[in-house]
Amino acid sequence: RRSTPMQTGLLSAASTPWRQSVTSSSVNSMPALLTLTMPPLLSALLRFCALASIATQLRSPTVAAFSSPDPSTVMPPSSAFAINVRFRVLPAREAEFLSAIKENVRKTMEEEPNALQFALGRDVDDPLTYYLHEEYESRSDHSETHRETDHFKKCMEFFGTDPFAEPHVADEFELCHEGPSAKIANAEAVCLNVELCIKPEVREEFLAVIRQNKAGSDEEPLCLQYSWGENVNEPNTFHFHEQYVGEEGVAAHNAAPHFAKWEEFASTGPFARPPVVQKFSALLD
Repeated sequence: RRSTPMQTGLLSAASTPWRQSVTSSSVNSMPALLTLTMPPLLSALLRFCALASIATQLRSPTVAAFSSPDPSTVMPPSSAFAINVRFRVLPAREAEFLSAIKENVRKTMEEEPNALQFALGRDVDDPLTYYLHEEYESRSDHSETHRETDHFKKCMEFFGTDPFAEPHVADEFELCHEGPSAKIANAEAVCLNVELCIKPEVREEFLAVIRQNKAGSDEEPLCLQYSWGENVNEPNTFHFHEQYVGEEGVAAHNAAPHFAKWEEFASTGPFARPPVVQKFSALLD
């Protein structure tokens, strides 16, 4: 995990000039009687204690000068891991694809205790494009556990038979908020997988706006889920998975005050490349 700006500042402070003011002359200011009459070992011990005392006095005001990190600029701790995947399937292989992927979804949720979510859906405009959203308690639960299961290997064996019209795309990210406390069952919903690539200079403002948007979305009665996090390989690239109860849920979200704040921010040109929004309907069977 990368150091945050506040953490980097604290590390840099360790080499500031105030540490260099502790010299041998500070210790030599002890009363001459101590250094003349004490045995060599005890004298050395006292000199060490004096040095420690001086260093402590110098450190205290500097440490007190640091303020607490601004919560809006520091990424919260989270080990929850997620993946958004896009497939475009060949028409003649669609039935095989659905059979293979649905078995993988079902067995993952039934047999892997740390697999928290495995949502499958079909694009609202292109019936041959499918999406996944997966969440795990940690990255290793996917890379070291899920990938070693028989159902995953069986699914990958099918993928090796070239059932796709184009290479599928998988985006891995760590959630920037707490993950779910229990498994999320698949539900009928309108879903969004979103990718936002943010210019580095607006990162902190982006984080503050998105945290506000999530907090408001979590209170919406027709918003079933709002998960987001940062790409594990590409800093400042963020991925989202959202679920709403029908188109009315999407409309209510778009009309909410917290979304208006997001729209205001988005209008300032904060993107390093155009956003990607993928809309799909959840498949339950």
